[in-house]
Formats: sequence, C-alpha cells, structure tokens
Amino acid sequence: MTLAVRDLTIRFGGVTAVANMSLDVGAREIVGLIGPNGAGKTTFINCIAGVNRSVAGSAVWGGREILGLSPAALLRLGVARTFQSVVSLHDLTVLDVVKLGAAAHARRRSGFIAQFFGSERTFEDELCESLLKPLNLADVARSPIQTLSYGQRKSVDLARALAAEPQMLYLDEPVAGLTYQEGLNMGAVIRSVRDRFGCSVIMVEHKMDVVMATCDRITVMAHGSRIFEGTPAEVQTDQEVRRVYLGDA
Repeated sequence: MTLAVRDLTIRFGGVTAVANMSLDVGAREIVGLIGPNGAGKTTFINCIAGVNRSVAGSAVWGGREILGLSPAALLRLGVARTFQSVVSLHDLTVLDVVKLGAAAHARRRSGFIAQFFGSERTFEDELCESLLKPLNLADVARSPIQTLSYGQRKSVDLARALAAEPQMLYLDEPVAGLTYQEGLNMGAVIRSVRDRFGCSVIMVEHKMDVVMATCDRITVMAHGSRIFEGTPAEVQTDQEVRRVYLGDA
C-alpha cells in the first residue's frame, strides 16, 4: 500500500507549524524526513499518526483518508510508530512491552505471530525468536525496562511497534542518543525490518550518516514546508539543502 499526503497545514494558535506539506511513500519504501530543529518534522508525523490535528490537507493510506483517525484506529489499519523519547515504564519487562504491541493485532490471529497461537511453541518464545533476537534483545527479554541502556530501550520501542505487524511504520529519531556504531547498526536493522516484513517506513532523523545509509529517498523540510526531495546522493549535492540544513555557506 502507499501513503499520499497532500497540502497538510497545521497551526497552533497563530503559529503555522506545517504549511502545505506533501509527501509520498511507496510500498516497501524507506523515506527519510530531515531538516533543522523546528522544521516541523515531528509535528507532521504526529498529525498523520493521529496526535495533532490539521487545518487543511489530506493523507490517504491504502485508498483511505486517515487524517483525524485516532492512533488506535490507525494501528488497526496497519500504521504503527516509535517515539522520540523512550520511558522506563517502571517494572514492565521487555516482553511485557512487546506484548502490548502484539495485543493490538492479536484479535486477527494472522501473520507470523498468530500462526503460533495454540501450537507447541509459546507466544513468548515466538516473540523472542522473531523480534527480540534480531534486535539483540533476547538475552534481556525478562529484564525490567528500567535496567536497560538507552540504546536497548530504543530497540524495545521498535520491537513493540513491529509486534503490531504494521504495513506502515513511523520512526521518530530512532538513533537519537545512540553511539555512531549503534546508529549504523540500527539503520541496518531498519532495512532488514523493511525487507522481512514488507512494510513502508518514514524515518525522522538528524544523524545524516544513518539517513544516507538507510533511506531509499529523502524529503527535506525547513520552516514547516518541503524544500527538496530526492535520493541520498541528490540531497547531499543540492546547494539549497546544504545551505539550509548541512550548514554550507
């Protein structure tokens, strides 16, 4: 399925945070959304994720208008997300958090998770094998979230979102706070997730090395609007992008 956002405008009081923003995401495509702080990237994601409200525009996912739908309704349509900030969730274990994501999809009893209901392998075993092991979390599956490193918590948040078996995945700064190597590893995981689950991805991120290595196409925002769109190679050579975002004179 594809996502087509057209002329999205978001205002908070008299301030226009996003203005006439358009974005397309093809099936199985990873699209990076980059730009300086305050460009409107997270506000844009929050709107198409059912958190913020728009004053104009449309967002059509799989032929259906999704603006105005709640996050829960979007999840039922196969749209999931991760978050910029990852909380500890007190005494919940890694498996507890991932099962919360799986619960949103379990009613349908379909896909890689559902096929193991009622079988000899337990639900938790399958979560560990299919989600936690690829994210290097199997060894801490029963550890409380609050005992994990920040990077591990980021991985848990991704596992939670994947447990819902999304067809569209919004990632809000998935490598923020990670080391250089952790960031590159997470980028490789994101590409493997796309290949394995066949989902489309929008990734908001500031770390350009990860963006360039991970994304098929990149959209650049500044002052709430799109200023450029192209391949990673094209983004790196565009003079306006270099001036506005990469800091070139």
